[in-house]
Amino acid sequence: MAEAKLNHNYAIRLGCVGMAMIGICVWSLYDGMKGWPQANAVMDDARPLLLAVNLTASAWLDSDDGDANALDRLFTEVGHKTPSKLIRKISETQLPKEKANDTKSLEQHAQHLKAIFEAPIYSEGDLQTQWWQAGVAALLGVLAWITVARKIPKRFVADDNGMSGTGFGAQVLAYEDISEINWAKWDEKGIIVLTFKSGKTVRLDGWHFSGMTGIADEITKHRPDLAPKTSSLQ
Repeated sequence: MAEAKLNHNYAIRLGCVGMAMIGICVWSLYDGMKGWPQANAVMDDARPLLLAVNLTASAWLDSDDGDANALDRLFTEVGHKTPSKLIRKISETQLPKEKANDTKSLEQHAQHLKAIFEAPIYSEGDLQTQWWQAGVAALLGVLAWITVARKIPKRFVADDNGMSGTGFGAQVLAYEDISEINWAKWDEKGIIVLTFKSGKTVRLDGWHFSGMTGIADEITKHRPDLAPKTSSLQ
């Protein structure tokens, strides 16, 4: 008799994927509900001072001898830590050295910085994205756990009486009722598909269920005519 049950390695891996997705969901909810709105509130506190000073991106971000730069000093003055995304936004506007003294480039640069300072760090669209991300991650996490849970009670048995167990269905299936076995994915993925004369198909997955090699051996023992022609069950 051969028996196949849920592969614990597969179950653990998929369960960990589910946990990771739920972690992403929680992180996204935190950002959308607290983290990013707080960053916008910090920007609201600092905005008047930011708009009152006319500095280039380099002047805001450069520091001498490891001291705090102008941007960090301003946010310290209002009692907050400089938002990391604001630093990235300002950094992306820095002028190349060859345009550092070009009047037109400096004017455009000043307008870019003003637009950054006038806007919230995270837009309403950014916040909405976090809600969507949380929902998708939660759905994927739950689906991963449901997939594992549905496979836990499955059991495949093959013996001299036929094929039975919840994996094969409610009734014992006879070997002589198998019309075809698809071995195309056996060598690479440990998967075979049984097709019965009634049209019923049963997928035997050696990654999801431990013991499928024994099941395959038992089937080919009773139906050697359907054994794979060019591959081995070992």
